[in-house]
Parts: sequence; C-alpha cells; structure tokens
Amino acid sequence: MPSYLQKRRHLWYAVLEIPKSLCPRFGRPRYVKSLETDSRTVAERRVMPIVVAWKKEIATARNEPVDDDAAYWRRALRNAKNEKQRQMILEQIDDAAWDIGAINVENIGDAPSSDPEAVRFYFSATGALVPFAEHLDEWLSTSRATAKTQDMQRSDVKRFAAKFAMVQDVTRPEVRRWITELMNDGGLKPKTVQRILSALRGYWRYLQSIGVSGEDHEPFSKLDVARQNQRNEPRSARQPFEPGDAVKLLNAALGRGDNQLTDLIRLGMWTGCRIEELCALKIEQVKDDHFSVGDAKTKAGWRDVPIHRELAQTMARLIEDSKKGYVLSGLTANKYGDRSNAIGKRFGHLKTELGFGTQFVFHSIRKTVVTILENAGVPENVVADIVGHEKTTMTYGLYSGGVSLAVKRDALAKLAY
Repeated sequence: MPSYLQKRRHLWYAVLEIPKSLCPRFGRPRYVKSLETDSRTVAERRVMPIVVAWKKEIATARNEPVDDDAAYWRRALRNAKNEKQRQMILEQIDDAAWDIGAINVENIGDAPSSDPEAVRFYFSATGALVPFAEHLDEWLSTSRATAKTQDMQRSDVKRFAAKFAMVQDVTRPEVRRWITELMNDGGLKPKTVQRILSALRGYWRYLQSIGVSGEDHEPFSKLDVARQNQRNEPRSARQPFEPGDAVKLLNAALGRGDNQLTDLIRLGMWTGCRIEELCALKIEQVKDDHFSVGDAKTKAGWRDVPIHRELAQTMARLIEDSKKGYVLSGLTANKYGDRSNAIGKRFGHLKTELGFGTQFVFHSIRKTVVTILENAGVPENVVADIVGHEKTTMTYGLYSGGVSLAVKRDALAKLAY
C-alpha cells in the first residue's frame, strides 16, 4: 500500500508528511485530504494527482525546480515495478487528463477527452510525447567534454528545444528548414551551425540509447551545411596580419603602457602560439633555448618551441618577474580556467581602434607567422611541428616522430618582421 494512503474509519485519505523545516511555513505537519471512497482500488487511482500537486507546492517552497505533471507521470511509468502497477498509473493518468478536459471544455455536452490540452497532457504523460530537453542534464552528466564545451552544448540543445518542444516534433525536413533559418535569418556561419548540429547529434544518440527516440529515426543525418562560396561572399574568415601591421599592433600596445598586452603580442609574433597556450605557459615549461607546450587542443599541439633570438631577453625578464609561476603574470582565469579571456578582449579593442575588422583576431598573428615561414621556404611539415598542426600525410603524419629541435630552431630563425 502506498505510504500516502491511510484508512480512517470507513474512508480512505491521502496523506503526505511535510518536511519539518517547512512546517512553520505551511502551518501544519502534513497534508490530509479525504478521497471520499471506501474502495482501496478507487483510492489508489485518486491519490496520485493530489500527491503530485502537494509535492509541487513543497518544491516551490524550497525554491527547487518543479516538474510539470506530465514529467512526473512519465517518471512514475519508468519506475513501475510490474505491469499491474503500470496499469494503475495509466488509469491515474487517464483520470488526470479527464479532469483537465472537464475544466477546459466550453460547450455543454462536449466530452473532456476532446479538449486539445487534455489530449496533449495524456500523450506527454504516457511518454508518447517527450519534451526535447527533458534528458539534457542526464546526457551532459555522462560527457567528458570540458565545462566550456558542455555550456555550449546546453545552449545549443535549448536553442533547438525552443523550436521543437517535443522529441516527436523532430523530423529531418523541419530540421533542414530550421538550419536554413539559422543561416539566412539568424546570420550564423556554417561553422557555427555545424557545431550546433554536432551537439544535437550527440544528444539524439543519447535519447536513442535510453529508448526515448527510435533507433531508425535519424533526423540529423545527411544535413551537412554547405560552405559559403567565398568568391561571392564577403571575406569574413580569419586573415593574417601583414608583418608591418603586427609591428603596428605591438607599438600601439607599448605606446599605451599596456605591458601585459605588449608582451603577449611579442610572444605571439615570435612563436606562432595560440593565445591560451601563451597565457597558460608556466616558467617550469621554459628551458634555456626552448619551451614546451602542454595541455594543447590536439595531440600535435604538445610540442617544443625554440625561443627566437628576438624573444630571448623578453622571456628572461618575464621569468625573473614571474608571480605564481606563470610567464605572463597578473592574468585572471575565467570560470573555465582560461587565463586569456580578459587580455584577449583588450587585444580586440586595440585592433578595432586601429581599424582592423572582424576577420582579424589574435589568432591572425599565428597566421602571420605561418605565412612568413612559408614565404621563407620552410617546409610545411617543419612549420606544422613548430605551431602544433596535424600533419595529414601518411609518412609524416603517421610514421614520423617529428623534426628535431635544431631543425625547428633553424626554421624559426627565418622569421623576421
């Protein structure tokens, strides 16, 4: 017998204990309501909607998230111990749907089951309709992605759920139309849309694994986003700075007395490293003539980078003045642990004030280094080992252990502004 049922004299009552900490707020120790029947079977059918409403009141008093009624019943069905219990829950859902319909019908004589809200509640409560984002937290809890990536995935799924409220609403033609809206009306770039689709595919696979969506239903397959025709579209992809423009940025930061930003730009100009690689660099990673990049975005990113002769004095000064073990001292980490966020914004303001558009970012300095080395005749595989790029050829990419530090040092010596 459910713990929230009590028989008093000849009638059954619904009873639910209120948490002690909330008793003063509710002015009583428990909820009690007559079910107006002496039949246990009828009482078991009537009690659940009442208990659901009480639990919602308790959750609200605790400032906890409140499930809608349909979500409660779906969970109850999943947790049913046997077929008899499942059938009883289905009967309770039917009663709840009937109550909704009885309130909503406008014309005397209309059946409550004809009410659209009652019908939608019934299908949602029985699992025939499932809110798209209902299992989002469960999916993310199984992910090994970084906190930053998980936050983006959460945002992407919720964006989709705002358009497709229920899992059963998702079809490939409608998803394709939605993608077109994102790109045409929303102005999103193909790369951003591909990222969103990647998150949605991962979440959909999870829904399939727990039986919420069918294994043969693949609404996110064969939806590759066509790349924009660069000859007909404005050039918005990241572009390298001209060597002279890199020097212009360096001098501008120096002239404004922003020593941190000046050192960051100088480090980028003579190493080709990513901004977070430089901001996360610790003095223990720096040797006499090179430094080691660890915890990079890819396996190829784990590498040794020679210290260019133009950078030697700066590196020595930064190490001597180091605080808390970082080469670039005084940077604050954001909630994801990245130290480049604030100084990256300062760089953005600087380059904008100097007239550089959105296609120029700090990463553009990395592109500048690669461009200079290419024009100096440095082989591509050597440049890849310096900046930490994957090598796609079978010989160099799969079999080679990488070029030596001496070879990289000779190549980087050709870097000049």
